[in-house]
Amino acid sequence: MILEDDADDEAEDEEVLQLLAAVERDRRAVPKTQNYFEEIIPRFSSSEFQSHFRMSRATFEQLTRILAPDLQGLHSVVPVAKKLSVALWYFGNQDVYRSISDRFDLSKSTAWQCVIDVANSLCARSENFIHWPTGLEFTRLQHEFQQMAGFPGVIGAIDCCQIPISAPHQNPDSYINRKGYHSINTQAICDSKRRFLDVFTGSCGSVNDARVFQLSPLREEIMRNMDQYFPEQTHILGDKIYTVEFYLLPPYKNFGQLTDRQKHFNLVHARTRQVIERAFALLLGRFRRLKHLFLQNIEYAALIILACCCLHNICISLNDEFDVEDIDENVNAPCDVNVPENVPEDVPNDAVSGNVQFDPEIKRRIIADALYGRM
Repeated sequence: MILEDDADDEAEDEEVLQLLAAVERDRRAVPKTQNYFEEIIPRFSSSEFQSHFRMSRATFEQLTRILAPDLQGLHSVVPVAKKLSVALWYFGNQDVYRSISDRFDLSKSTAWQCVIDVANSLCARSENFIHWPTGLEFTRLQHEFQQMAGFPGVIGAIDCCQIPISAPHQNPDSYINRKGYHSINTQAICDSKRRFLDVFTGSCGSVNDARVFQLSPLREEIMRNMDQYFPEQTHILGDKIYTVEFYLLPPYKNFGQLTDRQKHFNLVHARTRQVIERAFALLLGRFRRLKHLFLQNIEYAALIILACCCLHNICISLNDEFDVEDIDENVNAPCDVNVPENVPEDVPNDAVSGNVQFDPEIKRRIIADALYGRM
């Protein structure tokens, strides 16, 4: 009987040893993908390449030449094109680092460093990719915006976008936005082609859009030299959360008392301003990482967001089109609208031309009258 028990114990021990051996085999490192960058990617068709890297081969090659001086020999011997491929794969997808590092036959730490190197290079050159218009560009932008729905004097549209993030370790409640999730509030102003003219990111999700604008470096620069940023009484359009400024026109707030002129103003305003919503839709559609940033260190969030905004502008500048579901424009045929000759008595005589400032409410009323008069 004792011998039978010993035999049973030995059999059980053998089963345990076999189970442990199987677990140990499962723990062994999974072989990484071999030569994916060197052999597989070059065989991609044009559509396959754009689907994976969110831009055309021509844009990729141009970007490689731009960033090469910054990335060559930086932190590793990984080739510049491979660093950029890793970064673009990260920006354009929601893959975890283990998957990305296996795909490109790199360690996780090296893959992460490739992303940070590319993001740092883009952000260091951000003024080359994201910049305010100058000279004749103001005239061109006014014409392009007016072609949308007839709104005069517009050079850009402003809005904010909440980029979802994982809860930070420090002060997590500060990042909870009004919709109840953790986020980084990113402000952008775009032109008629959805190209960003200015980006300000890094604000906690709990900070509302109007406050973000008050904190932005752009507003400080505007206060110092408004003529440089808004010549000839030009302006940008924002939604109703913004305060009426001579250079920033929101729609009329509807408390049930709006006149027909004000309602029509709001309609034309919305058709023009929606370009910024379409710009954010394109940004998040092309660089899907921004649909949710899983980061252990929240300090990298602003870096990655700004880098994606730079890439967004580069692609637009190179006419690199990308299909995403845009917000329905539903814009009627454009109509030309000029400031009326009969200006209200409370406006200075020289305010219709040049850059003389007066009450922004009066400016908004003049435009509303002009728009309504051309119906």
